[in-house]
Amino acid sequence: MPLVTIEEYNSLPIVKASQRIFFLNKKLVRLHHLNRSHGIVSLYNIVEDRLESCLYSDFMKNRKKAYTVKQTAELVNRHPKYMPNLMKNGAIPPPTGAQVGGARAWRVKAYYSEDQVKEIRDILSTYHQGRPRKDKLITNDITPTFQELTRRLGDGILTYTRTEDGRFIPIWTESI
Repeated sequence: MPLVTIEEYNSLPIVKASQRIFFLNKKLVRLHHLNRSHGIVSLYNIVEDRLESCLYSDFMKNRKKAYTVKQTAELVNRHPKYMPNLMKNGAIPPPTGAQVGGARAWRVKAYYSEDQVKEIRDILSTYHQGRPRKDKLITNDITPTFQELTRRLGDGILTYTRTEDGRFIPIWTESI
């Protein structure tokens, strides 16, 4: 593995998820009202078109980040126009639309959960890039590794160790 400088690793931007829209129990919800002093969160369930309330601690523990299709394409190093082709071919699952019933439509944002983004990365890592090889092996330099994706999602902690000659080597330690 070639050694990479600290600047090159830090140049990979962290993709910010939506601050108001989340997945809770695999349902797309929007944060409606937060009352920290009482520990209550009011959520608008977009899929079922209703207001729900839950404990703030349960919400913080069980929520999943929501990423748009464009953000998902950026996370897996693909062009946003490539994603509909993958959905049409059945390679990746369709996103959940921000509309009643989770339907997707023109000019309606659609979201993937962070678990779905990791699943899409796993699917795309099995795709070969370029002309077919004679030995039928897969060459895929575009798709990020699991550690790189975790860091781009903002979950991974990137630490470095120093060698005897003064170079820094990156080491990932994942937060659980």
